[in-house]
Amino acid sequence: MPKPDFAGELTKDQLLRLSAVIGIYKSLELYFSEPLARSWFTRPNTGPLFGSSRPVDTAIDGGLPQILAVRTYLDALRGGA
Repeated sequence: MPKPDFAGELTKDQLLRLSAVIGIYKSLELYFSEPLARSWFTRPNTGPLFGSSRPVDTAIDGGLPQILAVRTYLDALRGGA
């Protein structure tokens, strides 16, 4: 985790991950009310990508491909894909 005074550059991989996570939270805010939008990523989910696991756990285990899959899944839920 970078320090608050971090002045270095992020790698392309880090930027892509950051962009995907921001997109996930943006989709959540558009699709759900605030309480659920804030907790959705950390709640068990029976959706096809998650198998009753928490989306955050599948994102950690699956790395960037799963993070992007979660983002695509949420975009599809809200009619964006």
